[in-house]
Amino acid sequence: MNQLDMLELAARAAGWETTRHTVRDCTAVHVRPHATAAWRAFDSIGSRADAFELSSAARIDVTHFADYVTAHAGAGAFRHFTHDDIDARHDVAAQQMERERATRRAITECAALIGRDVGAPWWRTV
Repeated sequence: MNQLDMLELAARAAGWETTRHTVRDCTAVHVRPHATAAWRAFDSIGSRADAFELSSAARIDVTHFADYVTAHAGAGAFRHFTHDDIDARHDVAAQQMERERATRRAITECAALIGRDVGAPWWRTV
């Protein structure tokens, strides 16, 4: 699945409406949490705020380890789990940026799996 599909499926897991907007050769995903909300650009892979909002809306738990980050949600047969490795860096600032990147990626992938397999917010289906 490509990045745009992943973002759309992740938004679906949160119960958000999505649409794609294309300007020239650039395509972006826009979301709105409910019918009266304004459309806004959404990129949980690149934005810390979008990733945090997605993890809260889709009820995704994040656990940090020394070399990787995990994201998981659901219960029983609906359990979804993803992880992303953290590349070792010597620079402290680079380590923090790499940990944030891995966290955003794990959250988005976990939500995309939920959106693909379960659809609507999973806690309403359990």
